[in-house]
This record gives sequence, C-alpha cells and structure tokens, in this order.
Amino acid sequence: MEAESAPKAGGKVRLKTLADLDRRTTAARVVFELRDSLAADLGGKANLSVMKLELIDNVACLGAMLKDAAASYITGEPIDINEFMALTNAQRRLLADLGLERRALKDITPNLRDYAANAYGAAK
Repeated sequence: MEAESAPKAGGKVRLKTLADLDRRTTAARVVFELRDSLAADLGGKANLSVMKLELIDNVACLGAMLKDAAASYITGEPIDINEFMALTNAQRRLLADLGLERRALKDITPNLRDYAANAYGAAK
C-alpha cells in the first residue's frame, strides 16, 4: 500500500469504502466473493453483528492481498516475505476471532412430535 500525502489546509478528506470499488476488477471480485462466502459460512449476513461484518471485510481484503502476492511469487516475481507473513498472520488472527467452524443457518425443521401434532390437529 502506498501512503497518500495529507490534504492541504482546508482540503477535504474523502474516505473510500468497499462500496466505492468497481466490481468488474479481479481484485474486487475476489474480495466480494470471499466476503460473501465467509458471511455464509457464519450463518448469513442477516445473522451477523456489525462487528463481525467488519472483521469479515478485513479478512476478505487481506485474502485478496495474499492471493495476489502468492500469484506473484509463483510466477517468479519478487515479494516481500515479511509483508506476506504479516498479512498471513493478521488474517489468521481475524479468522480465529470469527471462529473457524462453519455455522448452519437456523434450523426450522420441526421435530417429529410437533409435526405429528400439527398434522393430526389439521386433519380433524
């Protein structure tokens, strides 16, 4: 990442978000696909707190950066191994914070007793 210079006195700072990305770029597609997959594994966006969604966004961005660095390395381009390891470690810690186990969506399947009671009651 390259640092931007501070705005001149009286200048406005415009912060960019993931929503500002052109979704046609490979990098953006990787980020959004990973973000959506992670959210689905954790029970879906509707079931996640804002805090978890923020962590997921960060994990997805780190994932895209890692995939890019790995592809560069594999094609023979030099990479900064210390930066790569720092990104890997940061992503691993965030993933551990989110939980590494997949969570099912809420099970709405009735148990056999409830099903039989409703079926029997509806038949009368």
